[in-house]
Amino acid sequence: MPQGVVFDIPYPAADLVPPEIEKAAAGTLDWARDLGLIRGQAAADRVLGWRLTELAARFNPAAHGDDLQLAAHMQCFLFLFDDQFDDEPGGPRAAAVRASRQLLTLLHEPPGTLPPHPVPATRAWADVWERSCAGMSAAWRARAAQDWAGYFAGVLVEELFGPAGTVAEHLERRRPTVGAYPVLDLAERVQGCELPDVAFHTPLLYRLRALVADIAGLCNDVASVEKEERRGTRQNAVLVLEDATGLGRSEAVRQTVRTVHRLLAELTALEGLIPAAAVSIGLGAGERATVDRYVTLALHALIRGNYDWQRHTARYDPAAPVAPPEDLV
Repeated sequence: MPQGVVFDIPYPAADLVPPEIEKAAAGTLDWARDLGLIRGQAAADRVLGWRLTELAARFNPAAHGDDLQLAAHMQCFLFLFDDQFDDEPGGPRAAAVRASRQLLTLLHEPPGTLPPHPVPATRAWADVWERSCAGMSAAWRARAAQDWAGYFAGVLVEELFGPAGTVAEHLERRRPTVGAYPVLDLAERVQGCELPDVAFHTPLLYRLRALVADIAGLCNDVASVEKEERRGTRQNAVLVLEDATGLGRSEAVRQTVRTVHRLLAELTALEGLIPAAAVSIGLGAGERATVDRYVTLALHALIRGNYDWQRHTARYDPAAPVAPPEDLV
């Protein structure tokens, strides 16, 4: 089963606290119901089966209390909003396009601003964004807004070109919309490791973040290939390989796993350049410690947390009923 495919992830699993996750999961359901993101018990059961609060905890092992709750709310928004683009133009997707364009506009307004005619998705994102910005620098807000802009604009054209011809092309297209960049930005907020702006904008950090997004995306592609094939989409690295090379499913999966391991090796090699880069850009001891904390609590945690979560979430269960997206936009 692709959901059970083993990857050699060289980072330790998060030490989860089940009572804390259960409390945050209940709070997330209440939040989503209050905003209209979840309507009815069937939808609630489906979202609970996705284990999104557990995912937030794995992504942010140093986040607790309100910070963990915020991270869980963001995951709930991302997954439910992403589903709005699964339908054909003229259906829920048409309304999702309008909502995404509204959200792009809100990025230029004070955090917490709502559009003239808010819908559940825009209310939810505005709430998450306002709380995310609390206590963060203007520099962080600017780059986090840019990452959200890439996501909101990217989902509008994701289906435009059809399946990619190569895995490299697939990754290039998918990188802004896989959701990794906003997750990494929030990790700085909820785990107290805001990067020095000069460090964030180095080519080294750009490449490290891109590698994390690609590794997470490829792992998800393997876990979700049966579900996506059933849904009729070919935007998946395993399916791209099959279409481009004629490989069978087993070999396409093995080749995708090898690609993940190659990218992990590149990530490790680049991390070895961080101490010299820190000296080159003049980071002090405290700033260097923050960068090290970010590498462990954000970059490594996203890769490991995504892998551990995807192996047992109902999100990728090919036997789960394909439910149409709720009208959130």
